[in-house]
Amino acid sequence: MESISLSNGKNIPKVMLGSFQMNKESDMEAVVEEAISKGVYGFDTSPSYKTEESLARAVHKALSKHTDVKREDLFIGSKIDSWMMMEGKGDIRKYVEDVLERTKLSYLDLLLIHWPQPEYLVQTYLCMEKLYEEGMVKSIGVCNLKVRHFNKLIEGGATITPHVAQNEIHPFNTEEELVSYCKEKNIVVQAYSPLCRMIPEIKNDATLNILAIKYGVSVAQLMLRFHTQRGLVPIVKTSSPKRVSENTDIFNFTIEEDDMKTISLLDRHFKMFLESRCCPGY
Repeated sequence: MESISLSNGKNIPKVMLGSFQMNKESDMEAVVEEAISKGVYGFDTSPSYKTEESLARAVHKALSKHTDVKREDLFIGSKIDSWMMMEGKGDIRKYVEDVLERTKLSYLDLLLIHWPQPEYLVQTYLCMEKLYEEGMVKSIGVCNLKVRHFNKLIEGGATITPHVAQNEIHPFNTEEELVSYCKEKNIVVQAYSPLCRMIPEIKNDATLNILAIKYGVSVAQLMLRFHTQRGLVPIVKTSSPKRVSENTDIFNFTIEEDDMKTISLLDRHFKMFLESRCCPGY
């Protein structure tokens, strides 16, 4: 799997696998095994997904089979959820120590603030900076932020520019302002829900289907390639090992510039996860 260099020199895979709503341990094992066997080494989890431990067990099991693949070859990211920010008043060290102990991982490749809880956003990020400097986490970043939140971090005394920003991005929500800002600041953007959950409106969209036929790919592959050509890292979730190959086999074609613009025109600021619901005070 090709990778992108973060501002700290660490490499992040160009496509990562998500674990949201992957509740069956057998599915997790099968997907992780297929991923690692195909050279797909990026995985995303969160305490709120309740998949941190099952993902880690699947990773450890796969590594025991694939002795040519080492832990340092993988890129595993998790998050700090809102309740942790509020309960710890921004001091989230114990939660990171806990997840490392539970997962038997000596470090996380990426730690993200899940939602920008206004009262503890800055304090949490400053604590993450310390964990990063100590090597407990190898990269740090944020999720679901707007440009104004980045400014708040700077005003609050943050000294490390986030290495990664993760937001909901798909053809119906292209987040042009955020992506442009992050490119200017050398922040790599991850796209969650990159396929917009394949809701009927996007699955049956005429433009996407016409272009998928043109390039001889599926609508899902077209959308994922759209993201990677924008320089984004899509986080795609599947419980099917077969889909792992399909969702990551997207680098053997290039979408023409005019077609990239056409897909961008589908933007309608549609979101699956509304900030007002997920983060009161956003």
